[in-house]
Amino acid sequence: MKELLVPILLVVNLGVTSAILAMAMTGSLVAAVAAPAEEAAMEEAVANKPTFYHEFTPEIVVNFPGDSTPRYMQLAMTAVTADEAAVAALELHAPAIRNDLLLLFSGLEAAPLTTREGKEGMRAQALETIRGIMKERYGTEAVDDIYFTRFVMQ
Repeated sequence: MKELLVPILLVVNLGVTSAILAMAMTGSLVAAVAAPAEEAAMEEAVANKPTFYHEFTPEIVVNFPGDSTPRYMQLAMTAVTADEAAVAALELHAPAIRNDLLLLFSGLEAAPLTTREGKEGMRAQALETIRGIMKERYGTEAVDDIYFTRFVMQ
């Protein structure tokens, strides 16, 4: 058994060495080594991307029509942007944004908003509303996302 061990190890070593040499010659070894470095650089760029926040104040309060339950909704929202100048534009155009958000929210039915999916759908609609106003008045959508920082329905 010991006599077979050395030749087997030599064959395995030769196979592994040949595979590494073939990968190096075709460039796939370099790509395999470079890929994690590129991913790390990309993650670092995203992590170092500046983030600015604008909180819409006061909180938005909406009454739901009819005998729906819940009867009203109160929510606080914060916009997220990588454009520092957009924060001032959000403040400047806050009356138009609040108006359109109030019209949007007051036209929604209360029942779907009790689920996570309903809230996410409303958040997506609110983001598109804000982006539309920013595109029209600021020249670019500028807002990357919005967060509901308070959400109360009663």
